[in-house]
Amino acid sequence: MTRGSISKALLTVATAIGTAGVAVSALAGSTGNGTAGSGFPQYTYEADANRLCKGDTVVWGSSANIGIYYVKGAGPQRIGGFYACMADVKKAGYKIGE
Repeated sequence: MTRGSISKALLTVATAIGTAGVAVSALAGSTGNGTAGSGFPQYTYEADANRLCKGDTVVWGSSANIGIYYVKGAGPQRIGGFYACMADVKKAGYKIGE
């Protein structure tokens, strides 16, 4: 390899690594706070949950009432907490609140 081709190869690898890092960061940030130790995906925004819970009901959970989830229109005022897919919270053992 010549000096020029080595430089081009290194630049290509560095660009690929940098692009992959940006893509992962963007994906992680778009879905809110991850699993937050619960074992299932949690979303900060209802829109993210609606997009990613294809065919499932989106529910809301409060960090003040751990282990309980609420369907839209029920439960306490939504301050903080998370949105998730109903199948995931049921599998994690959460119970429906009123």
